[in-house]
Amino acid sequence: MADTGKFDGEIVVASRIVDDLSSGLYESPAACLKELINNSYDADATRVEVFVKPDADRIIIEDDGCGMDKNDFERNFSRISESYKREESESTPLGRPKIGKIGIGFIAANEICDIMEIVSTKEGSTELLNVSIRFDRMRTDVAERRLDDGDIAKGDYEGDVIETDDRDAHYTQIFLKKVRGEARDILAGKKVTEYASGERSLYGRLPSSICKILMDDSLRTWDEFDPYSRNMLEIALNVPVGYHDHWMPQSLRAEVSDIEEQVSSMGFSVYVDGTELRKPVVFSPSGKAIVDAFAYDGDNVSARGYFYAQDSGIKPQELQGVVLRIRKAAVGEYDSGFLGFSSSLYPLIQSWISGEILADDRLEDAMNIDRRTLRIAHPAYSELQRAVHNHISDLLKRVRSDIYGTRSQERKIRQAENIEDKIVELADRHVASISPKAASEIKSTWTDNATRDSRRKPILRKFSVDQLYQTVVKVAGEVLKPRQFEEFLARLTERLTK
Repeated sequence: MADTGKFDGEIVVASRIVDDLSSGLYESPAACLKELINNSYDADATRVEVFVKPDADRIIIEDDGCGMDKNDFERNFSRISESYKREESESTPLGRPKIGKIGIGFIAANEICDIMEIVSTKEGSTELLNVSIRFDRMRTDVAERRLDDGDIAKGDYEGDVIETDDRDAHYTQIFLKKVRGEARDILAGKKVTEYASGERSLYGRLPSSICKILMDDSLRTWDEFDPYSRNMLEIALNVPVGYHDHWMPQSLRAEVSDIEEQVSSMGFSVYVDGTELRKPVVFSPSGKAIVDAFAYDGDNVSARGYFYAQDSGIKPQELQGVVLRIRKAAVGEYDSGFLGFSSSLYPLIQSWISGEILADDRLEDAMNIDRRTLRIAHPAYSELQRAVHNHISDLLKRVRSDIYGTRSQERKIRQAENIEDKIVELADRHVASISPKAASEIKSTWTDNATRDSRRKPILRKFSVDQLYQTVVKVAGEVLKPRQFEEFLARLTERLTK
């Protein structure tokens, strides 16, 4: 039989790729810590305590979740990218949709520390698990970490199990030790350079105090906070904590009550050095504002959410755009481009809008491994993008009509009133000394409330030089004698050509 040249085989993913991916997924300490906090959420914790201060040399994360034993640790931690979290159920015993899926979240710790210690116990158990993981091994060359079967070692661990008498206890404590220099400086609030960040701090503040600070109209960006505080805000944006008590004007809260309820029903609280984290989403309009509910049920994705719009730019600017949430956890930060919406359409008004969208699990398939970005060619993303763009287009028209139109009208009224005040002042200063009667008539005409609306248009009309000449020549010709007419026009021309 002749050789046809046909062949077959299979393509496999090299362990080197997994090694590279699990070493550079998280761009900031906040992104690393939020992964560990989301693990606590998946463990049905109701309260998570994070301790960073005073110098961030050691970070502690402890929760009151279900805990783990030796078998749980070896099943879920000993091999990266093999997660068993959702094998039995997509939800936790408390009914929370599990955030973790890929099985690399815990490895986030390797980017900020060299050693991670885990202490944990499960309710009903008399065993206390104690494990120490060394990540410093991963700093060595990959060739030195390659195992006989082709896998690549990410770290070494050793542990033991201690007998205890407390069967009712259930918790997990994570100690991040030997925190790396760059991460330690950021977490402790130190500036990398003198130009890197601001001075305002949220350390030790109550939620009510933080809410007031975020409401401050002078706060333009989170960069005005020190790195420690910005880290807090970034964590709070990404994990499933509740909203501030006064995050939105009371008159608009009814439109977002279902969103608030979905979050509060999770019963999840996070504290950083004793300060409770709330979503850093706070709106305090100085003028008119509206809330527009978003709801979409499609072939590839369904989503619920809201869009908030006010009559000026959203502050701080980190809230401009739309943030997507899957299983209550944010996918990255706010997208100021509204998923690629045309920036040429109402560019000014786009900065007046902020939105949150909670998508169903089908969008999760479009999520990249970094949990911060989505594949734009995925059917679920493409369909949601179209729905968002259609909604934004209609909302921008409404904003232009209901908010911008009202604002423009109010601005014209103020301009007209300002001009009227100047005319009255002119009558008092320059006309009254020549003709009190004329001054009185001028003031009467331009302050008459009965004709205010009808004269607004003419008072705001702008004249070119030739239009001014036409008007003046016509009026002067009607009331002045030829000699006076000539002298008047000469003086007027002299003034206008100076």
